[in-house]
Amino acid sequence: MNRLIKRLLILMLVAILILAGCAKENNSKPVVSQPPDTSSVGNENEPVPEQAASPDKNIGDTNSDLTDENADSETMFKVQDSKQIQGWKELIVKDYAYTTEDWESYSFRENSPIISYSLHFPGNWNVDYSIFTDENGAKVAELLPTIIMKEGQSLLDNWEPNSECELVSRENIKVGNLTGVKIILKSYPYGGDIEMWYPHTYYLTDDKQVFIMSFYALELDSEEQKLFDKIIKTFQFLS
Repeated sequence: MNRLIKRLLILMLVAILILAGCAKENNSKPVVSQPPDTSSVGNENEPVPEQAASPDKNIGDTNSDLTDENADSETMFKVQDSKQIQGWKELIVKDYAYTTEDWESYSFRENSPIISYSLHFPGNWNVDYSIFTDENGAKVAELLPTIIMKEGQSLLDNWEPNSECELVSRENIKVGNLTGVKIILKSYPYGGDIEMWYPHTYYLTDDKQVFIMSFYALELDSEEQKLFDKIIKTFQFLS
């Protein structure tokens, strides 16, 4: 009897341990979470795409990698201290050429050649691309498009002053091996506080390419004209 009771107690104890073990196993099962979103994370074993260079870096690299041949095809606008006239500045320009039929309107053609030139001007003037201003910010001069002449075309052929200007003088000039024309007009600008002014326009050519620059004076002044002439005499086409 006692042995039977002991066996029953042992069986009950074993059953309790089995049930307890199953419960423990179920309760200890790990919770499965959602996998992290790795769609935007690259595989560290894969090569990383090369980053695009910054604009500043591109500019620097482009300039440093230019071959001589490519450099000749690049436009340029550079201002530096003049080594020719103390206290003056030097402008160096490389830009595309234009064409003209009447020397008043200018057209750009695809595959136009680049014309290079240099010019010296007073140190108290500033230049912003094509416009020159004095120390007071007043416009004193302007660069017009450089011209590549067509076959059979000559300097200022078909030119005559328009109805809004009066011709003051027209004079043939020479700068080095370049020939040209200096034209002074009496002009009546639209609006503003200026009733009239006197554009002095210089044309210089080597019979193929033409440089054009206008100076603006409020009156006919011999000293100003000497300054304009001095500036133009520093001009040269660059090979």
